[in-house]
Amino acid sequence: MKLALGTVQFGVDYGISNTLGKTHHKEIKKILNLAKSENITTIDTASAYGNAEAELGQCSLSPFNIVSKIPPIPNLTNVDDFITKTVKQSLCDLNCDALYGLLLHRFEDFKQFPVALDCLKQLKADNKVKKLGVSLYSPNQLNDDVLTFADLIQLPLNIFDQRFLLSNSLKQLKAANVEIHTRSAFLQGLLLMHSGTHPDYFKPIAPLLEKLTKLSNYLNISKLSLALNYVVNINEVDKVVIGVNSEQQLYEILGSLTTSVSHIDFSEFSLVDEQFINPARWQLN
Repeated sequence: MKLALGTVQFGVDYGISNTLGKTHHKEIKKILNLAKSENITTIDTASAYGNAEAELGQCSLSPFNIVSKIPPIPNLTNVDDFITKTVKQSLCDLNCDALYGLLLHRFEDFKQFPVALDCLKQLKADNKVKKLGVSLYSPNQLNDDVLTFADLIQLPLNIFDQRFLLSNSLKQLKAANVEIHTRSAFLQGLLLMHSGTHPDYFKPIAPLLEKLTKLSNYLNISKLSLALNYVVNINEVDKVVIGVNSEQQLYEILGSLTTSVSHIDFSEFSLVDEQFINPARWQLN
């Protein structure tokens, strides 16, 4: 199963199309039970996701591989202490002894704090973490230092954001035996929204959003299926992180996996302007 369960909605009200808010604990248990039954084996979380890790820690996580992230490192003198305390707190909140993956949440920390890498490697040596890595936001962040350090990389990939695919970055990572996890398959839900409901901020790309709707209608394939299977069908991708607010949403996503979109040319949907494909750059207020 290529899907991995994202958990940001478990701890904070997240997503441009999210109308349900933060996920209730009872619903989290239902989602996890369904994930187990469908052989979803990976959970993606972070200490920066509100109380998501504490919510997860109240559930049975034994079948899952847990990937967490180190939040942006403050300008402290003791980086080791910050990382060690963060991981200790995550393990405590998650009620587990070790993590499958641990990533630097902010790529800039990879460059700014070389000592952080030594601390992470020690955590791996102490069997607190199996795989180390960093969350990337742009292909130009992928360099030899990252390839040498990382066992696991998380990066954005969707119908509109094809940069890592078109730049051959995915092949570079696979050649270095790096596990690839993708996020933002639905671009925070933007790709799934009905025509006319997109915030005004996205008016410059309204024709492209409408073109996606027309393609969906023409093929009689939901936009959910188009967006999801586009990423799942990419051979180099190991896990596609998807976030849900409810058990029903996960059912819908699982039901959308049966559609093959390998015959569709999505190249015309490719965008490079980070004002639209990087949610951190969005100015919606």
